[in-house]
Amino acid sequence: MPLTRRYEAAWLAPSGEIKTSTRMAPATPQFEEAFSALGRGSLILTEDGPIAVEDLLPGMHVLTAEGRTEPIVWIGSMTLYPGQTLPDAEPVSLTRITADAFGQGKPMPDLVLGPRARLLLRDARCKPITGEDTAYAPARAFGDGCSVIEVTPAAPVAVYHLALARQGTLRVMGMEIESYHPGEGIESMMEPRLLSLFIALFPHLDCLADFGPMAHPRMTRFEVERMIG
Repeated sequence: MPLTRRYEAAWLAPSGEIKTSTRMAPATPQFEEAFSALGRGSLILTEDGPIAVEDLLPGMHVLTAEGRTEPIVWIGSMTLYPGQTLPDAEPVSLTRITADAFGQGKPMPDLVLGPRARLLLRDARCKPITGEDTAYAPARAFGDGCSVIEVTPAAPVAVYHLALARQGTLRVMGMEIESYHPGEGIESMMEPRLLSLFIALFPHLDCLADFGPMAHPRMTRFEVERMIG
């Protein structure tokens, strides 16, 4: 069993009641990805206007980049600790995207993302790689040391992720950020005991297939860097 981390979750029960849990689970990339896309203070566009991610509740509705209104069914969070070192783990870092880095108001103001955030890339160059003109791409892949910067937090910092009833793209301070989806084929990447622990983090679902299809395909960091380089 790998080292563990504390994960917190809130979800919408079938009765409409909001339930919460805190679990210890493996500190591996597959687990951490579900909890670490959005930094504290990120403003998510909802039907009631922009709301900070830490103030969201399951049952609220967000306005997606696909033009839909979707309810939040699950919110995950964890705390990153500077200087924490785990075997085979990447250094703890966040991605700061400075104001207007991707065009006017994209973002506005600076946006701090967690280590597992993916941006929606709208670029015809995606098509030879994914078969579509859009793709989710790791925010880290756009680091240039100037307008997109890797930063190490000076103190423990909370990071978050959201799952919607139907996966889509969150509108965050002018940027388009992927809502959580475990991806395709994750069941084959874990041995049964770890898979059981992973599924238990999402009590609102009966199985991972209930996440439904992904809104857009994904690109790896290497593919993005090669495309834009």
